[in-house]
Amino acid sequence: MNRRALLTLLAAGTTGLAGCGTPNGETDTPTPETGTPEETATPQEERIRQQLTLWNPTPDPVFVTSVGIRDGDDVFFENADLLPGERRDRWVSVPEADLEVLIETDTGLRTSSTWAVDPLMDGFEVVVERDAIEFWQRVSCSPTDGCALDMGGDSDDLPLVGDGQSRWYAPAGVVIENPGPETTIQLAIDWYDNPILNRSYRLPTETRLGVPVTYRTGIYRVAVETDDQSIETQWPVPDEPSKYIDVGSGNVGCGPANSTLTVANRDDVPHRITIEIDIDTEGGEETVEETLDLEPGEVQSFVPVSTSGRHEVSARLENGAEISNSWWSCPPRGPASLVIDATGNVSLSVSGPQPG
Repeated sequence: MNRRALLTLLAAGTTGLAGCGTPNGETDTPTPETGTPEETATPQEERIRQQLTLWNPTPDPVFVTSVGIRDGDDVFFENADLLPGERRDRWVSVPEADLEVLIETDTGLRTSSTWAVDPLMDGFEVVVERDAIEFWQRVSCSPTDGCALDMGGDSDDLPLVGDGQSRWYAPAGVVIENPGPETTIQLAIDWYDNPILNRSYRLPTETRLGVPVTYRTGIYRVAVETDDQSIETQWPVPDEPSKYIDVGSGNVGCGPANSTLTVANRDDVPHRITIEIDIDTEGGEETVEETLDLEPGEVQSFVPVSTSGRHEVSARLENGAEISNSWWSCPPRGPASLVIDATGNVSLSVSGPQPG
């Protein structure tokens, strides 16, 4: 049996086998006794429509089985082939109650989490990393239209319209992650020292709050205050389509890191390539160095970084050819590649849609 068929059976097995109550598929329907009132059918739980999001930020394709379970019954069932970097949204009809969400992948990951369905939220997000799976309640809160988590404040008419310098498919936004207990935050955003937003939000536990902000190029300052800490960071748009801020750890970034670097020799002669990557960290700058010997047509991959953001990449060949460029490891971009072409030169490219 192939792996995908097995995944389907495993997921179905979590809720038992339908239609196995009597032998040979027969149905034994008792006849009500005379004078005994028939049982009133239990009404079905009311359902609401919410989004189930499956996100594969890794550089490899992954096959995902997802099952929503309540009281032993399947609420939804989905098999999905996710390309590298693909994010897939699906509308599902779910009861306003706690569901168990079981996730299994063809890479060997299997885990579950509770989805506390809440009509104030937009849905449930499943992020399939290489070694783990993250689960988040998700809500988008337009500063103009508001949402149930918005506690008030000031803001311009957002998202800001574009300035013609860059184009991308959705407004750049700020995503606030709260992995801990429910809290209240104050979010302030400036564009070149011009205040454009200063609002308070209530953040339930294990929630990602997305605030769409701008289509306009520039350097923004983002500040988040909680009862425990203050976080401030610069946000270059459109290089970082989203600015992620974790109010638990205080970490900032631009989303799940696409941290794999592929090196390919497309020339018909062997090459030695020396790679240096400068990484900005909390404690300063860190440099990763790697030297690879590549035969004609050979491709090698390694994972030089673990965080998203801007990384400066320098590479040189034994023939003197060299390159220096920025690698923005930020979704929706995919994995990066250093390619030695047939002329013996080297270039850096990043897969996926490129904002800007």
